[in-house]
Amino acid sequence: MSDQASLQILSDLLNRVRYSLLQYIGETWPWTGKAEQARRDAFTGLVRRQQFSAERLASLLLDRRAVVLGSNYPQDCSELHFVTLDYAKTRLIENESSVITALKAAASQLVDDPEALRLVEQLASDEEQTLSGLKTL
Repeated sequence: MSDQASLQILSDLLNRVRYSLLQYIGETWPWTGKAEQARRDAFTGLVRRQQFSAERLASLLLDRRAVVLGSNYPQDCSELHFVTLDYAKTRLIENESSVITALKAAASQLVDDPEALRLVEQLASDEEQTLSGLKTL
């Protein structure tokens, strides 16, 4: 695989992680009751974990002097603005599963780039933990 192809895969992953539904909901303040502070804190921790994943991808791309085209949240996210965490939970789980699938698919394409492969495999593992956390919210 060429360096350019590797950079494109990593760039696509960065946009996928950075503009995931978890990040969108995290920015739109999902509603939880006053008695659910621990649950809200757990959700915020999951958002931050995924932000760290995006930062790690961005760091590798910066080190490689890649040009990354920005992205946006999917338009169908807008209906989830200011909703309860319970209402968004099923869609969050579905989207997180798709992020993991994308990471695993990318890993199979990055076998000739050991540094990128190692990072993507670590991120897939981290995102699986995030998925597990979402399921227990």
